[in-house]
Amino acid sequence: MSSTFSGYSIATSGMYVNQAALSVTSQNLSNINTTGYSRKQIAASETVVQQSSTSVGTGVSVASITRARNQMLDKTYRQENAAAGYWQAKSSNLEEAAVTLNEFTADDGTSDNGLQQTIEEFFSSWEELSKDPSSLSARQSVVDYAQSLVDTLSSIDEQLQAVQLDSAAKVKESVTALNDLATQVAALNQQIKEQELAGAEASDLRDQRDELLDNMSALTTVNVREKQDGTVEVTVGGVYLVQGNQTNRLSVTGDGSAEQPLVVRWEDLNQKAQLDGGSIQAYMEDADQSGVTALDPDNLPYAYSADSSSSISNLRQSLNVLLTTVAVAINSLHSTGTGLDGTTGVDFFVPVADSQPLSISNIQVNPELVADRNKIAASASGDAGDNTIATQIAAVASGNLFQYDGLSMDSGDFYQSIIAWLGSAGDTANSYYTNQSALVAQIDNQRQAVLSVSLDEEMSNMIMFQNAYSASARVLSTIDGLVGDMIEELG
Repeated sequence: MSSTFSGYSIATSGMYVNQAALSVTSQNLSNINTTGYSRKQIAASETVVQQSSTSVGTGVSVASITRARNQMLDKTYRQENAAAGYWQAKSSNLEEAAVTLNEFTADDGTSDNGLQQTIEEFFSSWEELSKDPSSLSARQSVVDYAQSLVDTLSSIDEQLQAVQLDSAAKVKESVTALNDLATQVAALNQQIKEQELAGAEASDLRDQRDELLDNMSALTTVNVREKQDGTVEVTVGGVYLVQGNQTNRLSVTGDGSAEQPLVVRWEDLNQKAQLDGGSIQAYMEDADQSGVTALDPDNLPYAYSADSSSSISNLRQSLNVLLTTVAVAINSLHSTGTGLDGTTGVDFFVPVADSQPLSISNIQVNPELVADRNKIAASASGDAGDNTIATQIAAVASGNLFQYDGLSMDSGDFYQSIIAWLGSAGDTANSYYTNQSALVAQIDNQRQAVLSVSLDEEMSNMIMFQNAYSASARVLSTIDGLVGDMIEELG
């Protein structure tokens, strides 16, 4: 009779396992369109009993219910996603910088760069003044075009600085988001650990945690290691961001200026965080304004090179070099000349704040000249027909006063080199982002091939498990009938 009742147990176990398999299949089908859901798989194992020198099968049991997930693909995806996040932020900032320069279009509304035209008109006004040094209208044009040049370049610089301040704000927002994600991962760690210790299955919680880790990777490079208890440890720059159900929080200080550098620190450890990759690194680089410095007027030409990690600082400093170099060169000539009223030793450009050096953010046309055009020094002698200084200032446009990567050039060539660099840097960043996005999508497609739910496969499984369940039920019914017949015969 033991073998008969054993048959009951075997058939019942078959029904139980296939019912569990149908439940898993139902869960998969229900979540076929759920973002972040990983296909569940059931594994069955044979149960046996050892009897003296032989073993007897006693049915089947559910060995495990696991997610279809490839940890290597997850790791690769997160690494490449961090690079994509970095280049997306870089490309966005460079595009915004290009838009800022393109806002200053030519007077005729064409796509010709208006700043180049403003520079040319400024020097042309000096050339016109040299033709008639005593003309008050020509002198007024010089003042007007000079103010237009200063206002245009200062306005561009202010807008570019706003991009940098916005980048600093985005660093703070991103660090806050990273802290929030870390808190959620730590909470899920605790829930997963408790459920799995109690023998429950926590695949859905693991899916939620993996989606949070994916979101983290767009912000900065994260290293994830799963422990035997089901929890994950997340490190950033070699320091634990998440460990079990605990987190180390990050904080941000400063605004990116030279006086208040932008720094991300570990709050409890009191040390600087090393963030590599992701949008946070890109925004931190572009928020850095330390590369925008005043020029030494006694040490010109300034050896300019776009070698700062901050794309925006490179652009701001190049425009600063352009305006300041022109201003210093003109001042050195104008201060030696004589105005119509006999005034000498007057600088054409002066700082707005006398306590700070001349720079793109601290420059104006000398208010004395704005108030009295007769003070403009077009001549060396002061004679009405003397155009010596005006001619020399007009020639500044073609003077090789600039150095770009070791090459000497005039103001026009220097500005065109700036525009060429901006276009090249923008194209490079956009190309890297496009290629990186394609790589991330490719890796994600590989992940989806593993973890996504296939309707055809699940329907096939459903039929198989249904038939197996029915077969086990039929066996149970048959055994029950045999036992009933035997009891009837004995009774």
